[in-house]
Amino acid sequence: MTRRAGLTSAPGASATDAATREADGSHSEVTAVEGETRLRYRLIHDQLKDAILRGRIAAGLVLLEGPVARIFGTSRVPVRKAFELLHEGGLLRTFEGRGYLVAGPNAPDGADPQPLRVPLSEATLGFDETPAPLALPSISERIYHDLEATVSIGIAFGHFRIDESEAAETFGVSRGAVREALSRLRDLGLVEKSAYSHWMCGPLTARAVRHDYELRLLLEPAALAASAPLLSHDALSEAYSEVERAIAEPERVDPDALQRLENSLHIDCLGRAPNRKLLETIGHAHMPLTVNYAFYNAFDLHPDTATLIEHRTVLKHLLDGDANAAADALRVHLQAGQKRTLQRLKVLAVLPEPDLPGFMQRIA
Repeated sequence: MTRRAGLTSAPGASATDAATREADGSHSEVTAVEGETRLRYRLIHDQLKDAILRGRIAAGLVLLEGPVARIFGTSRVPVRKAFELLHEGGLLRTFEGRGYLVAGPNAPDGADPQPLRVPLSEATLGFDETPAPLALPSISERIYHDLEATVSIGIAFGHFRIDESEAAETFGVSRGAVREALSRLRDLGLVEKSAYSHWMCGPLTARAVRHDYELRLLLEPAALAASAPLLSHDALSEAYSEVERAIAEPERVDPDALQRLENSLHIDCLGRAPNRKLLETIGHAHMPLTVNYAFYNAFDLHPDTATLIEHRTVLKHLLDGDANAAADALRVHLQAGQKRTLQRLKVLAVLPEPDLPGFMQRIA
């Protein structure tokens, strides 16, 4: 296996490295685009929520991703996420058709308005004029992925303290930006704060992996069964096609594409479950997903076919409308995934520790 140069020297290893990445544009552009997508969905969500709560959008209006994306001048990805959040908040509802229904601020539970299908425009969305261009991502958004990748690799090799000041110097940002990014990683369970308010991470142990998978085995199948009746058939078909393409040409699936496939199954397909606390608990046990991504990224690997076939089986059952079979297939996938993750930990244990940036300070 060949370790990728980007993680041998660690993301953001020095201010000079950061400047070099800015010069060639490849790494910094990807990070900025991903950060912008995450920020855009929140801005779209907030603007639509405000318009709905003010009664400026007619109850029953059918919202579709494509037209709304054109109005906001963005792709469908952040619009889809914004719709999902509005649905979770009760302001949008699913129905027997494509898209979402605007429920309105005072819609009673269980009573859907009649679908109103009219061309979507600034006016029908309650805007007096075209929405202003969406803001660029914050500084913390821009450094988040580099910090996540560094921590994900580090925890597989030991226990570390993360020095805020040195991280800020490494990335050329303020301590506040680093603190905000680290707070997001804490939500994922990748870092924690000690009694003395120091940021700590690792070590990733076989026991921790087993505990996470034990939780996921109990909760993810139940969440999938609850979410399945509310999933879009079109979205499932698209996800199934993506897995089929990956099975046909696994060498074309890079770590980022594999992470999207994992998120599609373990996040998107569970996301319609009505119990939000259940989904939050599952999210805190997703550290193996992040670590597996770092493993593939560090060694420039492609997914094994067994993983992809397991994904396809779950999605096929969902497309067939058999939620129980899909939940059973997901359980089988998680059991196999636990074995694969533990095997990867063994591989990492015999490899030399990668060069990590100075803000990752090993604790004896």
